[in-house]
Amino acid sequence: MGIFDLFKKKLKTTEFKCSTCGEIHDELPALGFISPFYYDTLNEKDKKEIAELSSDFCVITHEDQTDRFIRTTLTIPVNDIYEDLDYGIWVSLSEKSFNEYKSEFKNNIDGKTYFGMISNEIPDYKESTLGLHVNVNTRSGGMRPEISVHRIEHDIISDLENGISIEEAEKRIERMKKTLHNNV
Repeated sequence: MGIFDLFKKKLKTTEFKCSTCGEIHDELPALGFISPFYYDTLNEKDKKEIAELSSDFCVITHEDQTDRFIRTTLTIPVNDIYEDLDYGIWVSLSEKSFNEYKSEFKNNIDGKTYFGMISNEIPDYKESTLGLHVNVNTRSGGMRPEISVHRIEHDIISDLENGISIEEAEKRIERMKKTLHNNV
């Protein structure tokens, strides 16, 4: 493939107006959930009294258990262009993994892996994504961890292995813009 072919493929990308900065970007936006699903199900009183939420961490302290979540990235390849569609999703971790990750968060430790479960309902799949088992892989340079989904029978596996079309990526972006819990 020549340089002209690479340029043509890049031209297929649609421009998007960022809801955070208000500027037009020529790359696909990340589709980010502001909070884990389990935080969203709390009433306003519980959100104030038993939950702590930041842009990277969430802790919900129930009477009988404490739930811990971190913000991660799930990357779906987009065919026909040299970009990916990134989801900013929340993953639950064990107490030990959460505490270790949080203590090393500022140091940008690369190459650690933790077991977790997806804690957002990604609207692009017929089957629920809540509770899907993942590996959380830390990255350096201030980047959020990347997750890899354990091998299961779910449409998400096909998307991860085969990619999606630019048209499908654009549909997903539009769907997420219409939801209440996104950060497109």
